Amino acid sequence: MFSYIAFNVIIPIFLVMGLGYLLSKYFTLDLGSLSKLNFYIFIPVFMFYSLLIFKPENKEMAETVVFNVLLALLSLGAMVGVTRFLKFNPSLAAASTLGVMIFNSANYGIPVMDLAFQGGGVAIQVITITTMNIITYTLGILIAGGWSEWKNGLQTILKLPILYALIAALVIRGFNLNLPDALMTPLKWTSDGMLPVALLTLGAQLGQGGLSLYHPRELWITVAARLFLCPLAAYGLLHLMGLHGLLARVLFVSSAFPTAVVTVLFGIEYDKEPTFMADVVLITTLLSTATVTAAIGLSTVLF
Repeated sequence: MFSYIAFNVIIPIFLVMGLGYLLSKYFTLDLGSLSKLNFYIFIPVFMFYSLLIFKPENKEMAETVVFNVLLALLSLGAMVGVTRFLKFNPSLAAASTLGVMIFNSANYGIPVMDLAFQGGGVAIQVITITTMNIITYTLGILIAGGWSEWKNGLQTILKLPILYALIAALVIRGFNLNLPDALMTPLKWTSDGMLPVALLTLGAQLGQGGLSLYHPRELWITVAARLFLCPLAAYGLLHLMGLHGLLARVLFVSSAFPTAVVTVLFGIEYDKEPTFMADVVLITTLLSTATVTAAIGLSTVLF
């Protein structure tokens, strides 16, 4: 089972990421423009289209939001305790907490769910993306920048295109409206482009940096917490919430995803160990070939 998952889910993803990585080594890519294409066009359109096509139940959507919020709070509490007990300096403590709490739900998460669950987990993952973005630009900004930055976080949330894509899709679903083919066709084309563009962008982003391995003790603690502690916490939380079936499998697998690239941007913006964060993103992404493969296999056994 594990070899099947590795060859049919994880390796295809890393092959496309590898192309992006190689492109970044041989050509000067405008990562800012690539990120904007993902953030403002491909991901919002993908979310909008997926919610119209797959139509998750309202109960599933609510449970997905609650699960991800609780998991983020558990991760935050655990890392506050760990970083204090092990006496991380304040800057590293904030960076480590961000690295554990904020995972790559979109560029990495959507392709995994699409391949692992043959499209069935995509709609659930779409709700996870929205929830994680709100968590990122509220709790994430407070951790990185302090309480004085809460207004910036609120302004950022109100600018998130995925938020309005979600609202629009829910309104259309609520009124049982059918969009004409003249709209659905370009939406499908754009939605289909999300996966390769997202993976190429992620590979290019990883290719821009290298490993520095500063603060190795803190680095490996952060990596272990993201890839092992979070899935363990997710397992307990799913049982406490009484979730099972496809919903539980998707949420469990998503809890094992690597750290999001946005944490590096926070590190740069708020002077919170950006080099350390880049190491965390790269190492968790590489090691996720094994841990996410295991999580997908275990999800079918546990749930």
